Amino acid sequence: MNYLLSIIIPTKNRYSTLLPLLDFLVTIDSQEVEFVVHDNSDKNEKILKHLKEVNDKRISYYHTLEKLSQTGNSDQAVLKSTGEYVCFIGDDDGVMPYIIDVVKWMKNNTVDVIKSYKPMYTWPGLQSNILENNKSGVLKFKERNFKIIDVNLPKVLNNALKKGGTNINELPCLYHGIAERSVLNKIYKKTGSFFPGPSPDMANAIALCFYTNNFKYLDFPVVISGKSSSSIGGRGVLHQHVARIEDVGHLPNKTKENWDTRIPRYWTGPTIWAQSVLDALRACNQENKIEDFNFKYLYAKLFVFDYNKRNQIFKDFRFSLFNFKFIFSCVKIFINRVYIFLYNRSSFNRIIQESNIKTIGDAIRILNSKFDKEKLPF
Repeated sequence: MNYLLSIIIPTKNRYSTLLPLLDFLVTIDSQEVEFVVHDNSDKNEKILKHLKEVNDKRISYYHTLEKLSQTGNSDQAVLKSTGEYVCFIGDDDGVMPYIIDVVKWMKNNTVDVIKSYKPMYTWPGLQSNILENNKSGVLKFKERNFKIIDVNLPKVLNNALKKGGTNINELPCLYHGIAERSVLNKIYKKTGSFFPGPSPDMANAIALCFYTNNFKYLDFPVVISGKSSSSIGGRGVLHQHVARIEDVGHLPNKTKENWDTRIPRYWTGPTIWAQSVLDALRACNQENKIEDFNFKYLYAKLFVFDYNKRNQIFKDFRFSLFNFKFIFSCVKIFINRVYIFLYNRSSFNRIIQESNIKTIGDAIRILNSKFDKEKLPF
């Protein structure tokens, strides 16, 4: 069958969130969407039994014991999918029930890529942030204005480079977004991967900037970002998102050997994103853009957020950091961090929070009841 949309879910050893996610996905009332699970788990008897019970032909399940990087597993998920459009989510994320209507709107309006406002759902067992010991399952979101915003790709790419690859928020993404397959195929043909870098989300985001003609931001939820105790995002919530490169098993082969000498040699969010930006630019024959990459901003962010790693951050660095631009960036990042900390705990921050939510499906049903769907553009 030819599907309009493929929702792909690369996964490994995380059935505690994947199975409830699949239970929700099969409730989506459309035969134009398929759910592609590419599973690199050590044992898969549990999901095989679950799939037999669910018995939904829209689920395409693939399993391999071959050791795959996160990038390799993600590539295989896209390659195994058949939809005209593709949405990439993690096994603890979710999508709104009207996602197929979003894709139909994209097709009717020749939109290549969208990303959207993302509510946050923290699964039971993980506290929603480092200061809140609420582990009951927490959903956080805000009221939206339902605007559709045209995004200037050269501008957002330039902004990402000026911030040393530490910010993905404005960039087009397949991960937590939706992209037309023809655009993805151009990236694959050029680079040999849909994700030409060690961090699939950032590598794909940079590549999309060069092959996308029409990118929109939708100011209403389409994808829900989930975090669980076993996910990378979950470790980030607890400030445990730091490791030696060689100790991170989901990275592609030779990541350590190919690591750019201008990036500190340890794995954390900003460093792996920065490396992925540089790799993607090279893979897309856009090396000239590396001249715009602000390494000093990258180091300033690491200095503020990973101060205890400062000796490692500045080891073997080639140029003077302690100049006006570096110090200004440190001060700016620190002030912004304090501002966000205070704002998130003030009455001005109008976050709506729901607790005691057991699964991503329950979170989505609550969201679906809270938003005025009459305002949707389709």
